[in-house]
Amino acid sequence: MSQYAVLEARRRWTRTIAWILLVVASMVLIGYGIVRADFFIWLPTPAEQEESVIGSRYIYAGCLLSVAAAIWSHARGNPVWVTVCVGLPGVLVGWAALVNPYNLMRFLAAVVAFPLALSGVAEVIWARGRRQRFTAPGP
Repeated sequence: MSQYAVLEARRRWTRTIAWILLVVASMVLIGYGIVRADFFIWLPTPAEQEESVIGSRYIYAGCLLSVAAAIWSHARGNPVWVTVCVGLPGVLVGWAALVNPYNLMRFLAAVVAFPLALSGVAEVIWARGRRQRFTAPGP
């Protein structure tokens, strides 16, 4: 194996690990925000509302990271389904947090979206960080 191939493999794995850490960081922020925001059956007290607002900020930050990871996934050349699955937590949980920040919908969106995002990460790890999209040779 030539030195160039070794360096290219090292660069590829470094970028792949950074992308995986971005996806995991987005899910950690969303999860921490959901736990901190809690959910309420009735309208919460002012102190609980303030705590919910702080948790919502963590959720929105995680959603931004999730969408950034999806854009980076597309730029890396991952399959479309990996890009969609990685961006799903940001879209679903962010939408649920915007619609009603005090109910259980954020939890349900996370329960649906987190396993899909992890399956996208698992696919990239299984493909060993290589580009997976077929590119036709130029003219």
